[in-house]
Amino acid sequence: MTECRACPACQGRRGRRAFDVDGFWMVRCPDCRTLFVDPKPDEALLAGMYALEPDAGPDELLGELPVRRARHRARTLAGLGARRILEVGCGAGEFLDALREQGLEAEGVEPGPAAAVAEAKGHRVHRCWIQQMPVPPVRYDAVVLWEVLEHLPEPGPELVRMQAFVRPQGVVAFSTPSLSGVPARVLGRRFPMINPPQHLTLFSKPGLWSLLRRADLPVTAWTSFSGLGMEQLARGFRKYVAGESSWARAAARVFAPLAWAPARAMDLAGLGTEFEVYCRVRP
Repeated sequence: MTECRACPACQGRRGRRAFDVDGFWMVRCPDCRTLFVDPKPDEALLAGMYALEPDAGPDELLGELPVRRARHRARTLAGLGARRILEVGCGAGEFLDALREQGLEAEGVEPGPAAAVAEAKGHRVHRCWIQQMPVPPVRYDAVVLWEVLEHLPEPGPELVRMQAFVRPQGVVAFSTPSLSGVPARVLGRRFPMINPPQHLTLFSKPGLWSLLRRADLPVTAWTSFSGLGMEQLARGFRKYVAGESSWARAAARVFAPLAWAPARAMDLAGLGTEFEVYCRVRP
């Protein structure tokens, strides 16, 4: 039986291959239920993939949801006392836009071609991988990693390193797909967040707690959500279930109102598509 690498979340070594996706083996950790790619893709493959991958901008499936979410996150950080913020994986700068709207000082880190889009909007962007960025002489009030952890070959060491970029009692905030939510449980291997080599680790709730304990990051706020309204539910029904035929569009109009209340309950129960976590850096 092939021995797998240690779980990126809990460091357990009892993982076994669960299934194959496009030639990449997904391993399930029996200790924390996290799912991860093994073996890790070659660094040159990952670097080349992101160097060529354009930023598609907000997912049309979500409509205006990403803009509303970005503004909510910017207000949350402002409420936590953050004034100078670094976003890791800033893409074309949508979240940097929201921070600027709040009057906050924002910088981004982005190795891909989308950095040019953010720079054209007047944002300061460090064109490198976060692993290559030196610790700044003046620390930030917050570092955020929205939908980034799942892309990192070694998320634990990177969370530890990020704390050196943040002042004492500052904020490290991130979001990442939830393997413990209803969508992941219902869809199984059809869960759209399972898409190696872009996503290398999908965390369960116990796995993410273990990762944060090892990184010595105290959690101050933790939510799990999808944030799906009726528009997004209808689009998702067509995209992942029924297709774009005329009958599918009619079915989606019926499905969306029926699914909205359960989807809202799922979000309130913390069983949605993503985790969103805010941590304080120890003094």
